[in-house]
Amino acid sequence: MWSAGSVVAFIVVAGAEITLCAAVASGGLLRVGHAKLVELFVLWTVGFVLAAFFAFRLRFRGAVTLILVAGIALRLAALAGPPTTSDDLYRYSWDGRVQVAGIDSYAYPPSANELSGLREGWLWPNASTCKALGKATGCTRINRPTERTIYPPVAEAWFEAAYDVGGIAARYKTWQVAGLITELATLALLVAALRRWRRDPRWLALYALCPAPVIEIVNNGHVDGLAVALIVAAFVVAVPNDGADGSGTSPWRDVAAAALIGGAFLVKLYPAVLLLPMVACRPGRRLGAALRAATTVAAMTAVAYAPHVYRVGAKVLGYLPGYLSEEHYHSGGRFLIANVLLVPHPLAGAASVLGVTAVAAWIALRRPTLAVASAAIMAAALLAASPAQSWYAVCLVAMAAVAARPKFFAVVAAGYAASFSAVLDRPGSAAIGGWSFTAALVLPLLIAAVRRRRPVRPPPRPPNENGGVGEGEAQTTIRA
Repeated sequence: MWSAGSVVAFIVVAGAEITLCAAVASGGLLRVGHAKLVELFVLWTVGFVLAAFFAFRLRFRGAVTLILVAGIALRLAALAGPPTTSDDLYRYSWDGRVQVAGIDSYAYPPSANELSGLREGWLWPNASTCKALGKATGCTRINRPTERTIYPPVAEAWFEAAYDVGGIAARYKTWQVAGLITELATLALLVAALRRWRRDPRWLALYALCPAPVIEIVNNGHVDGLAVALIVAAFVVAVPNDGADGSGTSPWRDVAAAALIGGAFLVKLYPAVLLLPMVACRPGRRLGAALRAATTVAAMTAVAYAPHVYRVGAKVLGYLPGYLSEEHYHSGGRFLIANVLLVPHPLAGAASVLGVTAVAAWIALRRPTLAVASAAIMAAALLAASPAQSWYAVCLVAMAAVAARPKFFAVVAAGYAASFSAVLDRPGSAAIGGWSFTAALVLPLLIAAVRRRRPVRPPPRPPNENGGVGEGEAQTTIRA
């Protein structure tokens, strides 16, 4: 049984999304005055909400395929132009170029004289291009050119491999296509994860149709896409076929899941927080699981860093200490929710860590499903750290889809409010970010309190594995 009206509505709204995606991707660089991109992005977000709404009204064989086709079309549309809201891929290209030349990427910053022979016109443009970029003559597209790279070893290996294949001639397309590849893998893994979790497969729409992964992973080419794919793969591995309780039961599953999270950690550091739910939500003996996870990740980290430490020593830390200082984590000014709550700056870090610890304690005591626990701890970490880098929350989009919890999108939206206000250098950008993250913390709690007072309605009947309509489960309803 299916409604032609729902199919037509979904196709129309998804088509509008694709059009808006292409407009954003070809709209120019946000930070040099293309503020109209924010308006287009807001419209695209409205389109996403409508598309997700109609996706849950697709009740026919092939509904998930239709969602996948729309998601893939969005990602192809994101190839319409150069990166719009981030310049990170230029650093990726440089790090790849340096490594292909046989030089350790942690050894020197891009501005070092030792690397002057590797500079070329795309990354070190002429005066007219520098002016168009809003930079002085003699500029480079690479951010922080006087600092060594900040990325962990698996990310650096990815940069080298992508550059080795694409080279400098492909320019930004190399990194956008690399992001597209990780996104296609993530979509496929999400389908598998939802099946193994026995979720309504239409929850795929939360990720497939969301603007965040499309613009960040494909258009901006962020390496976070590789980390997200590894995280979703960990969800697939950790859940046994014969249960939907959210955890694996055998030691090899512990090791495999920890290895995938460890790989994500060695791409970007923040996925490390997911080791807690991987252990805490496992049935049975958690001490053994914790030891296996810790040993696995420690061994992977040692093996990944060892060649670089041998060559450059402590330089493998790269710009990480400088980044923490630049973002005011040392002084406490970056912990925006703590600042809104008037916590003194010297105590803001400790208060934020305490908040994350409280969520960790809730996970350890209540032991929710792995996907819910993972989304909760990642959301807590993002709210506590309140980063201005909106792409960090893309992994939370994937977790929200597997957990069937759209309420976590409040954190994603807050990240964009903070990011766009900072990039456009709006007055009071720190306050905008602080209140946005605070709202992302408070509003879902208020909605949950209201929902507890309402009677529970029976859930809809989702499509079964064959695409037909099967019996619904409580977990398949759209939750705030």
